[in-house]
Formats: sequence, C-alpha cells, structure tokens
Amino acid sequence: MLVRDGFPDLKISLSEGMKIDNGERKRALLLHYAGETVYDIYEAEKKNSEPTYEATKGILKKYFEPKKNTQMEIYKFRTYKQNEGQSLDEFVTELRKLAKTCEFQNVDKEILSQVIQNCRSNRLRRRALREPDKSLDDILTLGRTLEIADSQATEMERESVNKVKAKTEHRMSTRSETGYKKKWSTSERQQKTQNHPVMCRNCGGEFPHKQKPCPAKGKKCNSCHKLNHFAKVCRSQRFRKSNPERRVYEVQDFEEHKHCTDEPSSDEEYTYSIQEQVRSVRKTPMTSLKINKRHCKLMIDTGATVNVLDETTYKYLGCPKLKRDKTKLVPYGGGSQLEVLGNCELEVETRNKFEIFQFHVVKGSHSALLGYTTAPQLELVHVVSQTTQPKLEVRYPEVFKNKIGRYNGKPVKLHINLDVKPVAQRSRRTPFHLRPKVEKEIQALLEQDIIEKVGNTPTPWVSPIVTPPKKDPNEIRLCIDMREANKAIVRERQCHSKRKTCYQQLKNLSMNLMAQQSSANLTLNLDTTSWNLKNSEHDSALEATLQALQKSGLTVNSNKCELNKDKITFFGIVFSKDGISPDPRKVKAVKESIPPTNVAELRSFLGMTNYSSRFIPHYATITEPLRSLTRQSSDWKWDCKQQNAFDKLKEELSSETVMTYSNPSSEINVHVDASPIGLGAIMTQKQKSIAYASRAARP
Repeated sequence: MLVRDGFPDLKISLSEGMKIDNGERKRALLLHYAGETVYDIYEAEKKNSEPTYEATKGILKKYFEPKKNTQMEIYKFRTYKQNEGQSLDEFVTELRKLAKTCEFQNVDKEILSQVIQNCRSNRLRRRALREPDKSLDDILTLGRTLEIADSQATEMERESVNKVKAKTEHRMSTRSETGYKKKWSTSERQQKTQNHPVMCRNCGGEFPHKQKPCPAKGKKCNSCHKLNHFAKVCRSQRFRKSNPERRVYEVQDFEEHKHCTDEPSSDEEYTYSIQEQVRSVRKTPMTSLKINKRHCKLMIDTGATVNVLDETTYKYLGCPKLKRDKTKLVPYGGGSQLEVLGNCELEVETRNKFEIFQFHVVKGSHSALLGYTTAPQLELVHVVSQTTQPKLEVRYPEVFKNKIGRYNGKPVKLHINLDVKPVAQRSRRTPFHLRPKVEKEIQALLEQDIIEKVGNTPTPWVSPIVTPPKKDPNEIRLCIDMREANKAIVRERQCHSKRKTCYQQLKNLSMNLMAQQSSANLTLNLDTTSWNLKNSEHDSALEATLQALQKSGLTVNSNKCELNKDKITFFGIVFSKDGISPDPRKVKAVKESIPPTNVAELRSFLGMTNYSSRFIPHYATITEPLRSLTRQSSDWKWDCKQQNAFDKLKEELSSETVMTYSNPSSEINVHVDASPIGLGAIMTQKQKSIAYASRAARP
C-alpha cells in the first residue's frame, strides 16, 4: 500500500469518526491500515523513537514526504502558462498548488505577476499593466468578467460573425445557371449600361461615352500599331508579354473578435489576412534564411503579426507536424475565408540569430511571409518610435519659464532652539568686478519678491553672502553662508535610502528626466529623476512629476534638463540599462593626477579614488603602500613601491567598467580572497560582475 501526500490527515479523520481518543489505538489503527510494507518501513526508520502516535506519524511523514528542490519548484512556477480551454480560476488554482513548495514571501504578488505575464487574454494583460495598483483579487474579478462577457458575446453573435462584404466587378456578360454566357438584348444592354457604367474596351474610359464617337476611333495603338484602340487596353500577345502581371499576396490587419472559448479573447486583438491582388510589382522586401535547416525565401510584411507558410513551402520543409489552429485568416478587403491547415513551431536561423517561431500553414501556393513581431527579433527590420505630442515646454510653460519659482505648498516649519545665541557675522568683501553683478542679482530677487529689505530694526542674525563662479561668465551664483544660523535649527530626522539602495532601484532605467531647480541655492535644492522600464510608464511618471512641480509653483532650468535619455550621470556615477559605471570626468581627473608631494595631497588623491572604489578590484590591497604614508608614525618617503601603487590605481580605474544590476531571483556567486594586508571580494551573477568590495587588514 502506498502512502500518498496527506495520508496521516485521512487517518485522523477516520479515528475521529470512530471516536478513538486513545493514542495507542490510533497508532495501531494507522499501522494496520497502512499495510505490511509501511509497517516494515516504520520498523526500519523508528530507531530509538517513542512508540506514540505522534512520533509514528512524524516518522512516516518524513519518509514519504517528497524531497523538494526549491529552485526547481520556482522554475516550474515561472514557466507555467495558461492552457487552451483553461479558465482563469483554474489557472490561478494550479499556480497556488505550485507556489506551496516555492517558499515565496508574498504568494499573491508572485501569482499576480504570473497571471499578467502568462494569461491567454491580451485584454486582461493590458488592463493590468495600465492599472498597476490593482491587487490580485481585483485582477481576478476583472478576468472573470471578461470571460463571462466573451462567452455571452459568442452566443449572441454566433450567427453574424465573419460576414464580410465582397467586392465584385460588374461585367457586361455573366454566366447562366447552365454555365453558358447569356446574350444580352439591345434594350437589356442599354438598361444595364445606364445603371452600371463599364470600361470601354477601346479607350479604357467610361462606357457609354457621353460625347460620341469614342476617343480611340481612328487612333493608332503604340503597341500593335493597329487602329481604333489605345495601348493601355491593347489585347495583343506582344503587349501582354512586355507588361506581365503578377499575383501578390499580402498580410494585412483585419480587426475581428475572437469567438472561440479556447482562444485568447480580446477586442483589441487583430487577426491577419492574406490578400490576392493582381498588379504590376516592383521590388518587394524579401529575405533569405534557414527554416528547419533548409534555405527559404520569405517576404517581410511589417503590417502583420503572424507568420504564414503556404502549402508548397510547408511540403518543401518536410511537412512538420501540425497543431490544431482556429485562427481565422480572410482576404484583406473582403472575400472568402482562407483554409488554415494548422500551425507549427519551426527553427528559424539567420546569420546572427537562432529562434523558434510559430507559423500558420495556409492551403494553396501563396508564398511565405514573416510578420511584424518576428522580423525585429531576427534583426531584419528596426522599429523606430516617434512622438507627436506637443513639447513639454508648451504644455507646462510655468515649469519651464526659466525663472525662480515660488513654493506655494504646505508651509515649512523650522524648529528653532532659543537657547542658541544669535551670531552677527562680518560681511565678506566682494571683488570690485563682481559688485555690479551682485547688485543686479539682488535687485532681480527683490522684484520677484524672493527677498525683502530689512528696515531700521535690529538684526541679531547676520550671515554673509558668497559668490562662487558659474559656467556662464556673465552670471554669478548668489549664496548665503548659513553655517552659524543652522546651529540654532533643530534637525528633523528623516529615513533616507542609501546610495546603494538607489542604485538597485535604477536597474529598470530606460528613459529619464533630470531637472534642476532654477537658482536652487536660495530657495530649495531640488533634483528630480524619473525612470521606468516602458515608455508608456515613463511618460506617466514624467507627467506626474511635472504636474506636481507646476502645482507647487516650482520651476526648472530648461538648460539643465535632460529628457528622453537611456543613460544619466548622477552622484558621479553613470546609470544605464546595462548597469552602472564611473563618471568619465572623474576617471579622467584620476588618470591626469600627478604624484603627490606631501601627506595632504596624498589624502586628497585617496579620497578621490575611494569614491570610485566599487569599480576597482582589490582596492584596499593596491592602496596599502599609499595609506601607510598617511599614518602619523610614518615618515614621508615616496619610492618605487608607492609609485607602482599610484600607477596601478590609475590603470585599474576605467570608465569602460560596467557593473550590472543584481537580480534577487537569480543565483549570486561571491569570490573572496585575503592577504596579510587586505581582504577582497567580487560578487557576480551569470558570469557578470555586480560589485567589488575590499577592506584593509588591521595589524
């Protein structure tokens, strides 16, 4: 008898039903119903355990409970997708079963992520991405509503689905039911041509002619040189050979509701159709690649999101096994539905790519097509996104007016320590060549009501101004030295994220806004960064940031704003979608440094390199000869040992070094090393460096 998962619980139910409270009887009942095989297992595994019911149940449970590999269970959970015909509730139930052995901290969060990524309804996925604040229960409620709506719509629209109005050409003659051409009488022909004008066979114009006679009468054809017709309607064999017409097959968008219960349902989805046209063809976008290791020539159609194989190409590839396919392909512009034989997954290989894609096989000889989703993945076409919205400066003129803003939000309260005595500092002398600029700046601040004059009243607190230079030589930076005044302000303690935490949060960087407050030194020091993985999410975050600035009355300096960038420099570090790297300007400053001549210069150099030490392997070991000179017990002596360490440090620091962002769900490897003078470690993930760490060893 095999003991399955949950077996002891069934025995508990049996003992309760029989009202057995005695532990020995419950133990005997368990071993009796389990059978001789389980009893032998118990005898072999019990060792020195007590002969109690709880101990016996624990031994059997430990033996029969399957051993779980957490990483493998997580892999099974991540790769599970909603199957055809499987409802959303059934899909979530299976996910909950798989999540039991994954040791997730937040199961609902993980299930929500799987539902968004692997559900069959594109409409549900889009709604969930547009509303990221919705919980799992909200998404499930929405998904059930969509499933019910699709089921009801299928029932109501079953009779009217896929009705496409066909375009037909009016002909002067038609075939009767017997298959022979019907001969029109003169009166019938006149009545027909009055109601439905046709093309003249001689001139190509509308027939009957409003002005008689026909324009081609008496004219010579430029093709066959015969009279009474034009070359464009010439029916000679010579003209036909010189102007061949070819049949072209195109895949185009055809908006259609999915009415099959086992197909992904969405009113925002598209099915794609093949159109057979007769026209003169110029050069079409074709590509040659390997499908299932056989050379094929396919047409690239960026207007389609399905790949199509005709029956001829399918047979050429060896007739791979087909799966049932309910996708509806109808001719663009109307026509009868094409016969889809099925779909199959094939290996597609180019010079640089090797992927597996799905192809729909269509009956007939229509040639093969590559759709929009496949061509970019194979790097055969490049998609360029364009924005047509008005510029941000136009939509938010108050934010980009390049003047100092005035904060109109909640008042900021400063807590003053009245026990601190006021300090009136002496004013610093302003150089003569800067005085006109200082006066002009003060006058501008008075006019903007940012500062105000102090009347004939005592001023216990006096702080001097300083004028550090700006990049623009015609401007000055007017600042106030508030160091003494700040001693009287009681600081409010705030929990701020550390730099390393911010680095990890920026791992999804794709596009960003960096805005600096105009003349921030006088009012508010503001740096704003907006980042996100997708353009749509980034645009929403950017809009929210600008709206908050405009609502608060704050402004930014448009000359210092960086918009739509995939890489930014912040805190002396370059952030990009690939990872973080040192600022090239800081790297250049280190590489151009000259050997120090005293302890002060050496400490300045070490401070400059220490900021970028996360990009230098074995930093503590390399800098040991230099740090030894900064100790009070050491005399200054710069020899070959220090020079080699100085050169090695500049060599190891490079702006080309990129540290990738860590992924908590992936395996992390740490390589450590130690020496008498220092400790070193390198953290890697998927053979890519995440961080270097080192520390000097103390004697």
